[in-house]
Amino acid sequence: MSSVLLAVRTMARRALRSATAPDFLQLTALVKYVERFPEAIHQPNEEKLLFQTLENRQPALARTIARFRRDHAAMKGYGIRLRTALRYWQQGDPKAGPLAANVADDYVRYCRQHARAERRDLLSAALQTLSREEWELIDQALESAADPLSRSRSRQECATVFQQLVGRPAA
Repeated sequence: MSSVLLAVRTMARRALRSATAPDFLQLTALVKYVERFPEAIHQPNEEKLLFQTLENRQPALARTIARFRRDHAAMKGYGIRLRTALRYWQQGDPKAGPLAANVADDYVRYCRQHARAERRDLLSAALQTLSREEWELIDQALESAADPLSRSRSRQECATVFQQLVGRPAA
């Protein structure tokens, strides 16, 4: 997710530096990926399978888990702001380009902070609490989410995924 958002930020900054319009189809594909996979599939699965189980078994983690749920809601807010800024930029609003680059930058920073906090505050508890069978169920559920980018092994495969997200046939 961070890599995709960094690509959005980079494309926006390059376009602003060169005073040219970015490839809005590519930007749309990148943002659709974030919306369809991390926001719509990964985070809800994480909340249902990991957060809920940990909260049931270790009630002392309730406040921490509530914070991570709020983080997920905040990430959706970042996504909405990013999509809105890109739409206005594509419609010609000169202030929307810098806004899109800044929102993408803030979103990346927020995601990285969230991931570090999850590793620090939840991973050790999860490792102590969950059985091997529970980890396997979580792995299966996350794999079945069919995130096409996670299985991409080359730049061409990534490009194909993004072209499919915007409804263009792969080159």
